[in-house]
Amino acid sequence: MNALSNFCRVINFDKRGQGLSDPVANASSLAERVKDIEAVANAAKTEKFVLMGISEGGPMSIKYAVDNPNRVAGLILFGTTARFSRADDYAIGISEQSLDGLADLWGTASARDILFPSITRDEIDDETYKGMEMLLADKRSMKQIVEYMKTFDVRDLLSQVACPTLIVHFSGDLAVPARMGRYLANGIPNSEYLEIAGVDHCDLAQAPNGIKRIKEFVRDCS
Repeated sequence: MNALSNFCRVINFDKRGQGLSDPVANASSLAERVKDIEAVANAAKTEKFVLMGISEGGPMSIKYAVDNPNRVAGLILFGTTARFSRADDYAIGISEQSLDGLADLWGTASARDILFPSITRDEIDDETYKGMEMLLADKRSMKQIVEYMKTFDVRDLLSQVACPTLIVHFSGDLAVPARMGRYLANGIPNSEYLEIAGVDHCDLAQAPNGIKRIKEFVRDCS
């Protein structure tokens, strides 16, 4: 976020049930999440902007970009996918067992070996990492997020994305494998796919070439 804010205004918000946002009784729908993007953009008085969807924030960003072509100047999709769960017509997806495992492991620091395997326990010990996970979402909220991840599918919207699109993915991402990012690139017209060497999930701090390309992309969209 610090690197991005060196060349643009960054508006970052905690989605429903996450971070500083209030807990919710039930998992939010895709439609509700799209309305939240609109509410944040309006509150920030941002008329036209580059929208960046990270991890499970990707599908809601795709939907918003399709529904609001006059407001989204460009779309960045980082470590994300059009659909998480495996299906008969989507063999590259993740099994429900693996998705459920993420919720079960949340708050134990075990998921770090999938999400951020390059960060050693000497750099961040397990107790500190547990605290970071619980700041992001408590276990109940994470279960809701996983249930939401099982339901959404925006594959049919990919061909309707009209704005410039940059897709960024780490080649060794264990949480959302690169094959899912390549699927996005194949489905979104005139999109650019940037695959970066690395094994972590959505951590641009170790990817200066990713930051550099995003800076160029934002500049070209302005």
